[in-house]
Amino acid sequence: MNNLREEIERIYNKAYPEFCKKFSGALTVELIRDHLKREGIPVSPRDVFIKGLPLEIDLIIPRQNIRPAYNLLYKPENVVAVLEIKYRGAFGSQALENIKANFQRIRQFGKHIRCIYVTVIETRGYRWAVTRKNLGFPAYTLFWYSNKNQEYTQSNDWENLTAYLTQAIG
Repeated sequence: MNNLREEIERIYNKAYPEFCKKFSGALTVELIRDHLKREGIPVSPRDVFIKGLPLEIDLIIPRQNIRPAYNLLYKPENVVAVLEIKYRGAFGSQALENIKANFQRIRQFGKHIRCIYVTVIETRGYRWAVTRKNLGFPAYTLFWYSNKNQEYTQSNDWENLTAYLTQAIG
């Protein structure tokens, strides 16, 4: 996991000399998915759905040995957790409120479903940084960026995330 941020940036910069938000987001989800699989955590393809809930979900952590319909539609009882994934965090109060509202909607649909926010990079001290406290759900930041020092500091949240998911799939 130590090289996830560098891996994303290396692949991204090779593919796109100019910023492409959609590719950046898709690449981030795919690489986190790959790293979770390496940890032995079952994970869905990206951009999937829970039957009866009209929300696109970045990744689902299903129960073991579950095969979704059409490789993208999961029954609610087969979902352990949902992951909302960002590369550079959420931007602004509205983004935070949208994530919170979607997570609340998912939990109303399935009380057992764990809703988790993961960002690769967040700016330290950013007013609207998504945290467990302001989201009300688990939130993991893999690297903190300091505007003052212009440097990245790796957190231990990857280990915390994988431990949480491993416990959840039990």
